[in-house]
Amino acid sequence: MKNLTIALLMVCALFTTVSADIGIKVGVSAQIGSMEASGKEANSDGATATRVSNTREALFGTGGYFIEKDLAFLPGRLGDLGSRISIGYDNIVHDLDVGTVNNVREKATLGAGGATVAATVHSLNAKITGFETVYATLNITDWLFVKYGNVTVDVETEYKGTATSKYAKNHDLDGTVFGIGLVKESDNGWFTRLEYNDYDIDGKSVSNTGTDSKFTATLNDVTGETGRISIGKSF
Repeated sequence: MKNLTIALLMVCALFTTVSADIGIKVGVSAQIGSMEASGKEANSDGATATRVSNTREALFGTGGYFIEKDLAFLPGRLGDLGSRISIGYDNIVHDLDVGTVNNVREKATLGAGGATVAATVHSLNAKITGFETVYATLNITDWLFVKYGNVTVDVETEYKGTATSKYAKNHDLDGTVFGIGLVKESDNGWFTRLEYNDYDIDGKSVSNTGTDSKFTATLNDVTGETGRISIGKSF
């Protein structure tokens, strides 16, 4: 939501600019790629072994939209440089199911207060409900650009396991993206982009808030690469 607020403020500022060419770009994108991550579930009793998952790779595809504004409005020579720099916002337009992982507790363990936690299979399903990026692009030439930005991923999880375990459902993950791409723009303002993006998203640890409160689940850093195609219009 914080990135969406920034984007809305940016849009409001755009339309205060009085110019035949206001330097706005809007468009839609489709991307495919893969992400890698691993996780673990640990017990603070000091006796139970930490269960660590293998690194898992997931293929995915998304569709989204974006809006950008160049910095050509800056005064003097800054405007000349600013005409090659744009600030943008993008997000996906649908949820993305990233699958389910299981942790097998092979034997009973002690939870908070000495309570016995039965052996069972714990599963966690994760769904991405937002994938917001605030970024800057720099046109090195008329057809080559680079991109760098901050990513906020909204993740909704569903936990299934013992009745004594409970984990929060909604999480925000922050990270960065670096991209490089090609662009072709026609005289009427329509353009097409092809780009490669490299993602590095921070992991997160979540403590069990149930009576089995000695357990902590951790998602390690997420890394991934995508290829994206975009179609848009300059105004």
